[in-house]
Amino acid sequence: MGDAGNWEYLHATAPVRTRESEAMLVASLVAAVAQQRAPKSDREADVYRFAAQLLQSRYQQAADFLDAAARRFYAEENVQPRSFARVLGDGLVAEPSRLRNLLERQMAGVTSW
Repeated sequence: MGDAGNWEYLHATAPVRTRESEAMLVASLVAAVAQQRAPKSDREADVYRFAAQLLQSRYQQAADFLDAAARRFYAEENVQPRSFARVLGDGLVAEPSRLRNLLERQMAGVTSW
């Protein structure tokens, strides 16, 4: 499955969170940073922005890219970002502390959890 396919679950009205979808989300975010890939939907942009907040203290450059890419998307598409509470409520991110841990481990090159 390509990187674009890893974001498909976000397009569901109520995304189902599983270990597999969580792993795909982490891999997609890490790949987005590495490839400097812009978000392709408002939900992706919301996840980018949320992840930027989680990475801010340890991975400032990655956080800066994710935040800037999300903000560009909102401006170009004339879309309002979701509040972080709504990102959680809509199921785009299930457990922020777990996502932070997984992202930081992946960014550091740890491939298993």
